[in-house]
Amino acid sequence: MQYKIDKGVRSENVILDIRDLSLDYVMPDQNIHAVIDLKLVARMGKITALVGESGSGKSTVALAVMGIQDKNAVISNGEIYLAGTDVLSLPKKDKRSYISNRVGIIFQDPIDSLNPLLTIGEQLVEAVLIHEKITKNQARTIALNQLLAVSLPQPEELMKKYPFMLSGGMCQRVMIAIASVFRPLLLIADEPTTALDVTIQAQILHQLDSMRKRDGTAILLITHDLGVVAEIADDVCIMKDGHIVESGTVDDIFYNPQHVHTRQLLAATL
Repeated sequence: MQYKIDKGVRSENVILDIRDLSLDYVMPDQNIHAVIDLKLVARMGKITALVGESGSGKSTVALAVMGIQDKNAVISNGEIYLAGTDVLSLPKKDKRSYISNRVGIIFQDPIDSLNPLLTIGEQLVEAVLIHEKITKNQARTIALNQLLAVSLPQPEELMKKYPFMLSGGMCQRVMIAIASVFRPLLLIADEPTTALDVTIQAQILHQLDSMRKRDGTAILLITHDLGVVAEIADDVCIMKDGHIVESGTVDDIFYNPQHVHTRQLLAATL
C-alpha cells in the first residue's frame, strides 16, 4: 500500500519534518521540559539517527510523532509534518488513522511488544487485515512472504509458534515484518538492537537497510549506539537534555564534530 506525499513540505522526499517542537511533562509540583525547540527531518530512502544518552528525550520524540505520548505529556509548541500534513492540527478522530496508515514502529524489547497469547501467524495476519480488505487466506500468503522478506527460515512452522518460543533476534525480525507489512512511509526504530548479540544486531541492521532500499521508507533510528550509527545512518542528530545540539551527515558528525557533547559521545565509543 503506497500513499501520496502531500504538498507543503520542503521537498517531496521529506517524509517527516519536525519544526520547533517543545514538549513538557506536567507533574504535580513542576513541569519537566523534555523536548525543547526540536527540529528534525527524515527523508525518503534515508536513515536519520537520533542519538542521545538515556533521558535525553529521544524516545519522547518518537512517541510524539506516533501520537501516543503519555497523558501528562503536553506539546506546547511546534509542528510535526508527516507526508506534508501537520498531524498536530488534525482532529483527534482523524489523527490516529492518518498516522497508523503511514508510520510503522519497532521497539527495543520485541518479545514484550508481541502478544504472548497469539501465534506469530495470527499477529501477522491481523496486521495485514487491518490495512488490506482481503480474505484471510490472502492475508496469510502475504504474512508468509513478509517472514521470508526478513530472512526468517521455515515460515510455515514459524507462523504456528508463540513469541516466547523465539529468540530476541527472531522476534525483532517478526516486528520488522509486521511494521513493514503495509510499506509505511516512515519507520521508527527505537533502540532496535539493544540486548542483541553482535551477529544478530548485524542481521537486524541489514533488514532495516533492505527495507529503506526496497520500499523507499524513511527510517528514524533512535539509539545511543554510535557504532550502529556509523554502520547504517545517512544523517545524524545529536540530542542532549531535550535539545538537538548538533546535526549533519554521518561523515560530518564522525569526522568533524562541532559540539563538545558530540565529541564526548565519540570519545566514549572509541
